[in-house]
Amino acid sequence: MPTYSYIADNPEDGCLSCRKGFDLRRPINRPALTHCPLCKKPVRKLVSGFSTPKLTKPLSISDAKSAGFTILEKRCDGNYEKL
Repeated sequence: MPTYSYIADNPEDGCLSCRKGFDLRRPINRPALTHCPLCKKPVRKLVSGFSTPKLTKPLSISDAKSAGFTILEKRCDGNYEKL
């Protein structure tokens, strides 16, 4: 379930919760809140940032070794050999 952020339309009129802003976990198919659940004053949904995966090239063996990973290669007999 995604988390949505809300803040009071008029911060001077809202309660402490909606004056500073609050987060709610709500299903995607539910409509956005229009009023604070505590004080019933109007609120608006904030636009927040989101993260996307960074597309990068795969690590080379030397990059992986310098990052501290152990590199193993499978041999034809089924055993792994450290590179």
